[in-house]
Amino acid sequence: MRTPVLTLLALFSLGCLGKVDVLPEDADGDGYAASVDCDDGDSEVHPDAEEVWYDGVDQDCVGDDNDQDGDGSLLAVDCDDADAEVFPGAEEVWYDGVDQDCDGTDVDQDGDGYDAMEAGGLDCDDLNAEIHPDTAEIWYDGVDQDCDQRSDQDQDGDGYEAATGGGNDCNDTDAEVSPGDRELIGDAIDNDCDGLTDEGPSDEDVDGDGYSEAGGDCDETNAAVSPGATEVWYDGLDQDCDGWSDYDFDHDGANADTYGGDDCDDTSDAVGPSAIEDTTNSVDDDCDGEVDEALSTADFDGDGFSEVAGDCDDSDAALNPRAVEAWYDGIDQDCDGASDFDADGDGADATDWGGADCNDADAGIGPGSAEVWYDGVDQDCDGRDDDQDGDGWLVAGDCDDEEASAYPGNSETWYDGIDGNCDGGSDYDADGDGADSDAYGGDDCDDTTRLVGPEMTEIVLDGVDQNCDGSDLT
Repeated sequence: MRTPVLTLLALFSLGCLGKVDVLPEDADGDGYAASVDCDDGDSEVHPDAEEVWYDGVDQDCVGDDNDQDGDGSLLAVDCDDADAEVFPGAEEVWYDGVDQDCDGTDVDQDGDGYDAMEAGGLDCDDLNAEIHPDTAEIWYDGVDQDCDQRSDQDQDGDGYEAATGGGNDCNDTDAEVSPGDRELIGDAIDNDCDGLTDEGPSDEDVDGDGYSEAGGDCDETNAAVSPGATEVWYDGLDQDCDGWSDYDFDHDGANADTYGGDDCDDTSDAVGPSAIEDTTNSVDDDCDGEVDEALSTADFDGDGFSEVAGDCDDSDAALNPRAVEAWYDGIDQDCDGASDFDADGDGADATDWGGADCNDADAGIGPGSAEVWYDGVDQDCDGRDDDQDGDGWLVAGDCDDEEASAYPGNSETWYDGIDGNCDGGSDYDADGDGADSDAYGGDDCDDTTRLVGPEMTEIVLDGVDQNCDGSDLT
């Protein structure tokens, strides 16, 4: 009868040990119970498995296969799913080369579409969306709205600030009127802003730089400006008085892009918006933002022309070699590569658009053309048709319009054959007694005094030959 006793003892022992846990189910045998295994039918999927990202399987059971950096943003919207500090809504650290908030830019803080200058762009104030190269300038308010880096007190861009803003430009809406311009006689305008109108150019070197107005000094108020000065580029001043744009260092006809132009390399006249791309030199020759780009044979815009066939913008059907050019809009519609500001094709841009061509409808008129004097046309665009010698006096009031040293009011240089002061008197009669000096073919034996001359009465024995007859006796 020992068996029942043993059975009772066994049951008692089990009761003392407590309830026995049932082992959890692990269907795939990967060592993880179904309660923690997100796929108990696949032994390659469990909490310690290595995740293979973006394959549609959550190997490590973290909850998502499309958020590698665990920042809560899925791959579809996270611009860098390997960096938990980068996701939509993150705080942007501007200009560090990282787009933390995934908005597409790290260099356009104000969102106006222009990169900041501090990041190599053209936006001079990246905290104000109203300030960028396409904004209309509001003059004299102290703000450079269009970011052309010109003085806000120089509306006409002649390098001189308006008198109303403390400068010395008496007409800041006319680039041909400033202290750096020459006075034109007869136009009733104070061209050189000296307070006088139609006065002749002075021979006086007022600023002491070695050049007078008559000698070509374009600003007699500034000793740093003269034909002999060294040009300082991009400061708005024409130091050497050559009349060339101060923002076109390489003289290719296009201003530097950092100063409102479209020349991406203003140190080389072979690089500019009118240049043809060389596909072998690792240079953006045509300043379109691409380097050595190959020409395509496809006609993407359907205008009948590919790049190879001469289409200069194959994303716009309005631009192709057969298009009609619309002048002065900055767009090369007919893809001829010529300046859009040179309608007459004479190689010079129109003055209204920053060039030097005073008549852009006539190829025979422009800088370098031969002047036909006194025909009413300024062929060479130097501002003169009635002042051939450039002395500031129009032909109507100039006694010799081929001699710059002869004009009314000038100082007379005696015996040089030129009527320097235009008084009509003989240049060999310095004393003005009506008789030329005997040293220059006349019969005045002393041309320094009117008391001596062939028409004077002799005073006998006074030691002076008053009548120039060679004797003091008669």
